[in-house]
Amino acid sequence: MMPEQNPTDGLFWPYLEPILRAQPGVNYVQLSDANGMDRLLEDSRSEEVYPGIFVMRPRYRGRLVENALQLAMFEMIAYFFCYADSQQREDVDAAYRQAEATASTVLKKLHTDHRCYANYLDFDSIQMDPVLYTTGSDAAYGYELKLKMGLPANEIYS
Repeated sequence: MMPEQNPTDGLFWPYLEPILRAQPGVNYVQLSDANGMDRLLEDSRSEEVYPGIFVMRPRYRGRLVENALQLAMFEMIAYFFCYADSQQREDVDAAYRQAEATASTVLKKLHTDHRCYANYLDFDSIQMDPVLYTTGSDAAYGYELKLKMGLPANEIYS
């Protein structure tokens, strides 16, 4: 099968998915279908999704660097969710800590790759916010990570 010839399926997800799947203890990694968190909700009925990472299908823009390097500049939003055994403060805080630690480890990998030009991470764009995700009686605690990151796209656009 030929690789996808679009930036999301041909660059972004093949680059990011292995990084996310390599995170210790993560049971679930999924890219959205651009319809909110429907896939996460559907999957939570039949599989263990916590700890999990859910990535929204990204928006992107083109950027030309010195008339040679064509980048797809992705605006990424990812959710790092963990489940708390109870609603007790200690368990909730532990879930937030685990989610933040996993997101921070992913950021370290992206930053390391940036230093060797595997990506063009805009470090100033990084934003992390604590979030609560509820589905009926189920609650997950985590962090929303937003960032901008470019990936070389010459093979798609040339």
